[in-house]
Amino acid sequence: AGSAASVTAWKDELADRALLAKAPTPGTVRAQRQIPDIGVTVLTLSNGAEVWLKPTTFKNDQVVFTGYAKGGTSLATAADYRDASLATTLVGQSGLGGFTPVDLSKLLAGKTASAAPFIGSATHGVSGSAAPADLETALQLMYLDFTAPDHTRDGFELMKRRLKAQLANQAQNPNAVYGERVRAINTLDHYTSKPLRVEDVDALNPDRMFAYYQARFANAADFTFFFVGAFTVEQVTPLVNTYIGSLPSTGATRSTFGDMRLQFPATVVKERVTKGQDPKSQTLLSFFADTGLNELEIHRANAAADVLEMRLRDILREELGGTYSVGVGYSNTQPLPGYGTMAVQFGSAPENVDKLVAAVLAEVQRLQKDGPSADDIQKVKETQKRDIETALQQNGYWLSSMQTLHLYGWDPVRITKRLERADSLTVENVHEMFKKYFPLDRYTLVTLIPESR
Repeated sequence: AGSAASVTAWKDELADRALLAKAPTPGTVRAQRQIPDIGVTVLTLSNGAEVWLKPTTFKNDQVVFTGYAKGGTSLATAADYRDASLATTLVGQSGLGGFTPVDLSKLLAGKTASAAPFIGSATHGVSGSAAPADLETALQLMYLDFTAPDHTRDGFELMKRRLKAQLANQAQNPNAVYGERVRAINTLDHYTSKPLRVEDVDALNPDRMFAYYQARFANAADFTFFFVGAFTVEQVTPLVNTYIGSLPSTGATRSTFGDMRLQFPATVVKERVTKGQDPKSQTLLSFFADTGLNELEIHRANAAADVLEMRLRDILREELGGTYSVGVGYSNTQPLPGYGTMAVQFGSAPENVDKLVAAVLAEVQRLQKDGPSADDIQKVKETQKRDIETALQQNGYWLSSMQTLHLYGWDPVRITKRLERADSLTVENVHEMFKKYFPLDRYTLVTLIPESR
């Protein structure tokens, strides 16, 4: 006779569960204003959160959004920095609202909706995207990121395992070792530049991580949200009231930036990093370049970087035939003040490094003396205008531009003036950048060379 074991029908535990057990109590719109030049409606909600809405017709199946506040890891002490910088990773591995990451992916099957928290160096918040029909789901995820992040033992252990696996090979990876050394030199060994090692992972503190996360997301009045894409203000306002207007708040903006000032070496520093067997070198020349929070100064500094990159491509590749690739870029820690670099990076055969460095410095000196040509400036303008015309038709460009201008305290209408800004470049104002932001008495030169066999 067959065994009499009873067979229980398999039941999907998630089948009857919604992301939110019950809908939050909506807030209300306390004030509304228009910025007609950029097609934006700004709502101030009853809990103090501000929401910028820009409907577009670029893509009929996309809404992108982000909400940010000032702070990020700049508010962490040196002792807490490591835990603070991994706080969103812990929540990402643990889940939201009692759902594990696996549960969440099952619940979201068939939907186009995402929202994830971030904690950067100067800001923190949540970013996401959705198909218009799934926007409510994405906003529910965002609501959970604020109100119901999880921190589980399993999530923490998984995070530690993944980190250890990631870090295990880092000490053997020439590019990783080189990158660490560059950061240490260019920041005078600032605590934010110190690499995480395998042996540091066990000292991580999940309670401290979670406390840091919760403190950042405790007050909705600290946040400004931006929505761009296929929606109408009328459609989105009730959702915004429900999922943003209901977030906990003290009613007043409290968050600000911490004082996390990086320092660049005061003189010329040169170092070689010897690692690996691959017969090729990487070289990075970094000049101290602090433009401050001036929009046109930043724009012109970037234009100078573009001019130098074009010139170096011609010189290093065509004339010297000695490099695999060359890039020039300006970067800073804005909105945190006081630090910026103009960096020239190239790969080459090890025996050509000195010759190529000499060629780079000679070209910088020539540009400081003679300035760029009218033709150089024309090429940069044309490239910028082409890029701007394409970008102005993209939701993501509007989203990041509005957030950046808001963060810097600049007039958001400037987004529509970027073609004019490109036209404002002249031989004279870019020449000025070469004099100011390529100091030949204050740069670092770090080169990766292979170990001798």
